[in-house]
Amino acid sequence: MKKPKHIFLKFIGYAFKAYKIYFFVLIFHALCTAFTTILGAYTLSLILQAIETNSFSKGMYYIGFLVGAEVILALLNLFSKRLIDIHQPKMTEAIDHMMAEKILSLPFSCLEDSYYLELKKNVQMGISNMGAIHSLLVSLTTIASRVLSLIGLGVIIARFDPVLIAVLFIGIILNVIFILISMKVQVNIYKSLLPINFKYGYYMSALMSTENCKDLRLYSTHALLYQNFKCFSKLVEKNLTSAQMKMGVFQSIISSVRYIQMAAVYILSGVRTIRLKLPISSFSLTISSAISFSDCITEIISAGSNYIQSIEYITPLIELMEIKEETNTGKKEIDQIQSIRFDHVYFKYPKADHYVLEDVTFEIKAFEKISIVGLNGAGKTTIIKLLCQLYPVSQGKILINNTSIEEFDKDSYLSLLSAVFQDYKLFAYSIKDNISKDLSLTEIKTICQKVGIGEKVEELPKQYDSCLSKSYEDDAVELSGGQRQKIAIARSLAKNANLLILDEPTSALDPLAEAEIYENFNSLTLNKTAIYISHRMSSSIFCDRILVLDGGKVSDFDTHENLMKKDCLYKRLFDLQSHNYEIIEN
Repeated sequence: MKKPKHIFLKFIGYAFKAYKIYFFVLIFHALCTAFTTILGAYTLSLILQAIETNSFSKGMYYIGFLVGAEVILALLNLFSKRLIDIHQPKMTEAIDHMMAEKILSLPFSCLEDSYYLELKKNVQMGISNMGAIHSLLVSLTTIASRVLSLIGLGVIIARFDPVLIAVLFIGIILNVIFILISMKVQVNIYKSLLPINFKYGYYMSALMSTENCKDLRLYSTHALLYQNFKCFSKLVEKNLTSAQMKMGVFQSIISSVRYIQMAAVYILSGVRTIRLKLPISSFSLTISSAISFSDCITEIISAGSNYIQSIEYITPLIELMEIKEETNTGKKEIDQIQSIRFDHVYFKYPKADHYVLEDVTFEIKAFEKISIVGLNGAGKTTIIKLLCQLYPVSQGKILINNTSIEEFDKDSYLSLLSAVFQDYKLFAYSIKDNISKDLSLTEIKTICQKVGIGEKVEELPKQYDSCLSKSYEDDAVELSGGQRQKIAIARSLAKNANLLILDEPTSALDPLAEAEIYENFNSLTLNKTAIYISHRMSSSIFCDRILVLDGGKVSDFDTHENLMKKDCLYKRLFDLQSHNYEIIEN
């Protein structure tokens, strides 16, 4: 994918849409800062002017005005900073929500593509680890407030001597030249540093993750990870040292220009004051304004450096946001799945050269229990992904109720599906909430009893209110893999779905628990069409028909009894597993 252009404008558009209030807070803060800077230039001048007038009342008036104005501006600055502290996390949260919604709307193929997976991690690193959103917006606020200050200070200086403005602008031009050169250097530095930072972060998180502790202690992977971690630590250090040295050179040049510039301002202002016998207060105001003017330029340079760095970290976010979203073009509503037919379906994954499925044709009738079997890589899970509309077919058609699956409204169609995938996920909620937020506790208990997890749950101190993650709750429970798998099965049954898909649903269960699931299989899937995938051939006995895949093609589709009567792949696999499970008595 091409790198997006106009990053700044696009980011402002997305950020403003996500959380508008933060921008008004930043504008308010910029105005407060600008007025404070301009007033600061007047402070000493007004006091000197009061002394020069020899008027006590006028002097007290000036001092009272300064104190009052500075107190008000100080309070406004504190208030604006407080508003930033309040709304900055909300802005980051709003961007996080925007990013999450975008990820959910992406084609599923992006979520299995290494390029987009790395892009997503880079987005998270930029936003969470580097604080790029806040840094970028604060940099922009600083630049805006300092530009406003420069305008006000420039007017003050020009009234004293327009030549001083020319001197200051010559310094600005020289600084801009060096800034542009330094920007180019910084961009190259941070482009080279971004992938190194990503890998450094990966190795650090891998070493720190509690989930990896057992494997790190048992295998030599720990040494390899630590070696790579040290390697990338040195690379990060080397790149940062090089960056700091290069930027130090530019900062030295820019500081030298500033000092020469200020020396010229002092000389010209002093000569003009002496020659024209101007009041000291006028000289003081000009010098104070020139110093503030120079300070503003320095702050703009610093903010510009942060801006460049932040833009590099924001770029992956803009690239993510510009990925074309998945569209729901279907219009037809569906309230029941009466038949499923694959009609000469071909499919290959994006960027793949070969087809995973070739000329696959079969039909499933309502309420049938179908088992899909085959060797690894035969295309079993791919069929499920196509049925769940995670991918479109490459050729052919999938017909639901004799209508192309693409013609149905996607949300309407998916509401009729329930699935337990091999890589199912449970979340840091209670057992009850993981199963369903819509069913009553009594209904959830009934389902859990059917899948054989109810007794275990009711032994827990908080029973169905037990949280499943100790990352968030100290009194959370840690269940075994088989117990978690039963909760996932219960969740699939809790959804009022017409089609139930179980992809290796008993892989983590012990033989007794597996047998219990099989024995209750028909009652669990009552009034549902069920598709069942398992490497354990014994599961097929409970199904009406078995779809046998061999190398991405349908080799057989028949009952268990009929398949066992002929020499075929299914019979060979079944006999092989049966032999391995035989109990041999000595």
